[in-house]
Amino acid sequence: MPELPEVEYTARQLRASVVGATIREAEVFWERTIKHPALPDFLAQIAGRTIENVRRRGKFLIIDLSGELFLSVHRRMTGNFLLLQPGWTVDTSLQERDQAAWNTKGPTYHASSEAIEGHETKYCRVSLLFEDGRCLLFTDPRKFGTIGLWAQSQETEAFRGLGPEPLGADFTAEGLQCSLVGRRTAIKQLLLDQTIVAGVGNIYADEALFYASLHPLRRADSLSASEIALLHEGIVTVLTRGIEHGGTSFNSYRDLWGEAGENFNHVQVYQQDGKPCVRCGTLIERIVIAQRSAHFCPGCQPKTLAEAILAASEL
Repeated sequence: MPELPEVEYTARQLRASVVGATIREAEVFWERTIKHPALPDFLAQIAGRTIENVRRRGKFLIIDLSGELFLSVHRRMTGNFLLLQPGWTVDTSLQERDQAAWNTKGPTYHASSEAIEGHETKYCRVSLLFEDGRCLLFTDPRKFGTIGLWAQSQETEAFRGLGPEPLGADFTAEGLQCSLVGRRTAIKQLLLDQTIVAGVGNIYADEALFYASLHPLRRADSLSASEIALLHEGIVTVLTRGIEHGGTSFNSYRDLWGEAGENFNHVQVYQQDGKPCVRCGTLIERIVIAQRSAHFCPGCQPKTLAEAILAASEL
């Protein structure tokens, strides 16, 4: 699933590319992608709107529209945006020939000789057609991604329950410490809780814990103030680094131009199990915590310390 850096990187690309563009109309090829409102209302309300800004909240991409509306996009596991230049045409004939194949693949896009050749255009679920001839596709092979159209007054409702932004001024070491008080859950599991901190997922939780030399099974309420301060620093550092490298592509994530991010070349523990630690040479290990994988260095993030603290807490 795209995490904060991947969403932020795409938001910055969109902000530089589509702000000021007017949406002529939207085409929806998989109705369940539209979370709010009902599809006929979505199609009617979005037509003619101008994109005024693009921003992010946690893992949500937000596209501000004229008329005090905004689009919220949750990309889930495989959602991506792809911006096509003028000259592309859409072929929906598969829907009539093979409904099952259509439900899987969606329409096909063809480029004229004048259009800039793009990348993978299959699995398009929603398309925004701009007045200038460009087309913004939302592609999603797994079909878990969602798009909602909301009034600006509904923003609090749309993002209710999300914790502080880890790259914002509201995210402090002291605040993080308060949110961990009395929490007996493993710290890796809590970092994935979007009410604790918004936007952090499996990749950057592993990287932040390695930065802070914390075993992923450490109970949250066992961390000292200095350890939490280092974890806070680690979260900010690895997220910032991820944005600088264009996000982490090891599977399906691509940017606005269909290009893979380069941050996977810079991760230190995530999916590095069996490889030597960059710090101490100990082989990276993988375990499962609450049905999610966790990668760590047994040398830099000693399990024995975690076990000792847990055992002592039970005395």
